[in-house]
Amino acid sequence: MGNQTVILACPTLEGELKAALKEASSESVVYFMPPGLHRDPKALHHYVQDKIDHFYNIDRIVVCTTGCGGGNIGITASSAPLVYPKTRDCLDILLSDDSLDNLKRDIYGVFMTESWMKFTQESSLDMAKLEKKMGRDEAHEYLKKLYAPVHDFYIIDTGCYDTAPVKAYIEPLVELLGRKLHVIKGNYGILRKIAKGIFDEDFFVVPKGGKVQPGSFLSNF
Repeated sequence: MGNQTVILACPTLEGELKAALKEASSESVVYFMPPGLHRDPKALHHYVQDKIDHFYNIDRIVVCTTGCGGGNIGITASSAPLVYPKTRDCLDILLSDDSLDNLKRDIYGVFMTESWMKFTQESSLDMAKLEKKMGRDEAHEYLKKLYAPVHDFYIIDTGCYDTAPVKAYIEPLVELLGRKLHVIKGNYGILRKIAKGIFDEDFFVVPKGGKVQPGSFLSNF
């Protein structure tokens, strides 16, 4: 790929995307979006569309925000064709390998990486913050109710960061809830394909002037 390819990505993918681009000696231009947009599909939609509208004279725009609560549905390819992974979210991207047909994921699990740990630490759901705000007992009861549907916790080891601090951060919550903590491999195959310019059956293309249609992304199973 050359400079005519632009990539829009969530900051939770930064380490892995940079590693994939370096591995492939890619010269694609990357724009990392502000953190937290996935919490508001309307804000995500507005930001992505505005970015796309302002590009000029490029061959394609690869958008890595994918499903993300439906925020990309209706996005218009105003300035160039759009390439999207069919993934539900960034976690699918990190867990992907050579084909999305092989993707297996506990949809009732909580997945962590270094980036997601930092995001959680800064959020209102940080365990230490809740204990300080509500008191230890009340905070713990709140967390037990909040995470009641959760099966287990998973650290995605992509090889791009040290998993030890993530494990130390999440273990108190895992123990409080009586769940199990697993460390699983994340090969971020989708990002490696993007870096190499391989857009196969794991992607869909929106031609210039077209829109992202409902049903374009994987659904929970």
